[in-house]
Amino acid sequence: MTSDTYEPHGGVRDALRCTEPEVLVEGPAGTGKSLGDCVKAHKVADKYPGSRQLFIRKTRASMTESILVTFEGKVLGHGHPLVASGPRRAHRHSYDYTNGSTIVVGGMDNSDRVLSTEWDRIWCFEAIEFTEDEYQVLTTRLGRHNKTAYSQIIAETNPGHPSHWLNRRANAGKMRRFVTRHQDNPMLWDHAANEPTAAGKIYLGMLDRLTGHRRARLRDGRWAASEGLVYPEFDPAPGGHIIDAMPSGWQNWPKRRAIDFGFNDPFVCQWWAGHDDCWYLYRELYMSGRIVQDHAAQVKRLSEGESYETTVADHDLEDRETLHRHGVDTVPAKKDITSGIDAVRTRLLKAGNGRPRLYFLRGALVELDTNLADAKRPTSTIEEFDAYCWKQHRDKVTKDEPVDRDNHGLDATRYMTMSLIRGGAMVINPDSLVLSSNSHPEWWTKA
Repeated sequence: MTSDTYEPHGGVRDALRCTEPEVLVEGPAGTGKSLGDCVKAHKVADKYPGSRQLFIRKTRASMTESILVTFEGKVLGHGHPLVASGPRRAHRHSYDYTNGSTIVVGGMDNSDRVLSTEWDRIWCFEAIEFTEDEYQVLTTRLGRHNKTAYSQIIAETNPGHPSHWLNRRANAGKMRRFVTRHQDNPMLWDHAANEPTAAGKIYLGMLDRLTGHRRARLRDGRWAASEGLVYPEFDPAPGGHIIDAMPSGWQNWPKRRAIDFGFNDPFVCQWWAGHDDCWYLYRELYMSGRIVQDHAAQVKRLSEGESYETTVADHDLEDRETLHRHGVDTVPAKKDITSGIDAVRTRLLKAGNGRPRLYFLRGALVELDTNLADAKRPTSTIEEFDAYCWKQHRDKVTKDEPVDRDNHGLDATRYMTMSLIRGGAMVINPDSLVLSSNSHPEWWTKA
């Protein structure tokens, strides 16, 4: 399917027809929001010579395997001159049409470039990632180029917490809200038969297996609160636990690594730097479907030129042996879940100086796991905070055991945090295990 054969439906169709200056296109995962937006952007570029449009997400890197795949593969089509010419997706800055129109690709992590000019249309993908201040700054770059019949900023998103600024802005009437459903996506829904397509049955079946607020948001399309979060102290808002850049001089700070093993679930390696009792996650490998040997080579390459006080890891002896053979030495982590969660929560709280003692760099992820993203699972530690909940017993949340799912980055965070504790009882003495090809310490045989 290309833009010439595309037929919009429902909320997607209504949003495409809208001419109001601010538009919110919301709905669960897979409703065709991005496809509809890309089709409209392409048609605008064709219709209005010299027009300027902006495709933007929170980070430029997140565009490569998401919206640009949709635009090039499903709208332009493989072999289109705009695809065949110019750099590959990861390095592309714009799509330049022969009539003088252009669609620029950018991220708020390089905002100087996108805010230094004016636009006829701005498309904010995954708008829930933006702050309201960032969004409002974008609106100031709209409406003065005057190459199209009207100017417009379109915010596209899955729902989030009911108090999110996007929801509040739409409720206040400052944005025209359009709600999309899975029936709006021609890839998932056969309108002639009024039933899901073969691909739709598979995709909706995957969403049906989600639970809690992730199901409410991604399957049902509701602005739903996260109930029973293990870490309610985590604050993703500006001034909270997520930072856009590391502090000056961090390269010279003490460093640690933390590793949680996985194959079907993600293998996670985190790089941390500490200063003044605050620790910052500055690099993260979060990837499923690869063997430990491959991870070991990548960890070693990413660690070149750095030294670490320690590298704590999950206790799988074979996997730790593999890391050791490839030059990544580890000690077993303190794995007590209850005390570990308490330690992380303590560091998430603001200390006497008004600052927390754990921070997470927004751009820490070195590579996006597209399989996890397609499955609507977290793709980084930051994304796990809003999914890690206590188990429910008889419809009541009890804070005695968390759900053991989508917590692999948070497990690694727990390992690192527990490694900072001096004294006290240890689950396993890290000095008791010296890795070699034939080492089988006493504790392992009894574990």
